[in-house]
Amino acid sequence: MKKLNYVMIFLFISIDLWYVVDQLVKGDTSRLLVAAAVIPVLMGPWLIKKIFHYEMNDTLTFVYLLFTFCCVILGSVLNLYNRPETQGFDKLTHFISGFLTSFLALIVLKHSKIKNSPMWFNIVFILVFSMAIGAFWEYLEFASDNILGGNTQHYLETGVGDTMWDMIVAFFASLLFNAYYYFKSKTKPNHFEKMMKTL
Repeated sequence: MKKLNYVMIFLFISIDLWYVVDQLVKGDTSRLLVAAAVIPVLMGPWLIKKIFHYEMNDTLTFVYLLFTFCCVILGSVLNLYNRPETQGFDKLTHFISGFLTSFLALIVLKHSKIKNSPMWFNIVFILVFSMAIGAFWEYLEFASDNILGGNTQHYLETGVGDTMWDMIVAFFASLLFNAYYYFKSKTKPNHFEKMMKTL
């Protein structure tokens, strides 16, 4: 699994460098900020370790790299988000992100001073955490569009429609995750605790 992670990182960097060179040759700088986002994305596991003192194992790291590869490289850099033949790819990745960021919120809860908090607090925290990450990503897209003249949010065609639907599908996924978390916690109280120990 560790070797697969190195392969994913190599693909990330190789495709991104090819894209940057290709865009510079064409004289198009409108999507270079998106390409630059690869750097903080690759630093994700390291940042999580430094900030939350949680080291992702190789399997979880691979899931993270695979998902972000689909979002950043396939979606943004290779532009699958905007191709007619891959319609719906954008919403699918935002839906999956709602689940993954909700799970990340559980990890944060476990490794924080509020890990023994009541169920209602956990559910609110998971929702807010997931939506905050979703909103932050939309801020990055908005900044990219305004600074570099791109149209990643499809503002020209949909107004705020695309951004709102991105956030709505992520919110819906987080709600589903919370429902699963609530019922599993009630029926099998140690379910998530056992799962966390393997990650």
